[in-house]
Amino acid sequence: MKNNHFKRFLFSFAIIAALISLMAVDVHADGLTQADGISSFNRNSDDDNFKVGEYSNNFIVASPYWQVDSSSYTFIAVSHSSLSGMASQIGLKINAITSTGAHYDTAGAKTFTISSGSTERVFIIPTNHATVNSTSVSTAKFISGTTDYSHGHIRVNPVASHPQLKFGGDNGYNNGPAGGPRDNGAGFRDITMLTYWGSVIIEANTTGFAMEFVGDMNDSNAPYSLNNNEFATSGVNLQ
Repeated sequence: MKNNHFKRFLFSFAIIAALISLMAVDVHADGLTQADGISSFNRNSDDDNFKVGEYSNNFIVASPYWQVDSSSYTFIAVSHSSLSGMASQIGLKINAITSTGAHYDTAGAKTFTISSGSTERVFIIPTNHATVNSTSVSTAKFISGTTDYSHGHIRVNPVASHPQLKFGGDNGYNNGPAGGPRDNGAGFRDITMLTYWGSVIIEANTTGFAMEFVGDMNDSNAPYSLNNNEFATSGVNLQ
């Protein structure tokens, strides 16, 4: 029993360490990371001062671990719960980054739009997987790469350039008072309002283990701080 508790402690410690490391991985002198030109993580209430494609970490969702080899692959599902305040369509970019800081798929991140009330499936697979591929699961998204053992972390970025502003209603950005005429039909194109879940599938044993996501609607993160200068990793619309 003691051994089991100790193993769980080590696993929890490893997850925390992985989260800390992925938040600061491969930052170059220009402030951009090696994979996909993502800026170093920052905390900001809006992204007007960021370059195109760069976001503070309150608009980013991350997972500390994915894995692929000849007998395993990774599955991720993203759901749009159609709650009040969410835009009817939200664009996102999922990137599987290896432990070396490179794209697992040489084509880069997978970009798609998820509509209200729907779920999109994403598979991270070895190239030419025999049973899980675009033919057998035609409606899914695929990130594929080498058949060699690979692992790393997941980063999800918004497609919207201003995810902190309501969009729609007046057929453009909506900064009017909540509940007013300009608020009708408007919503945030904020990927942190979506729900993410997934698992690493070990095919040989038909088993696997669940993935953890930080910054999504489930808000799997450190608690909010009373210090106004410190915030948990989560979208501004969820705090």
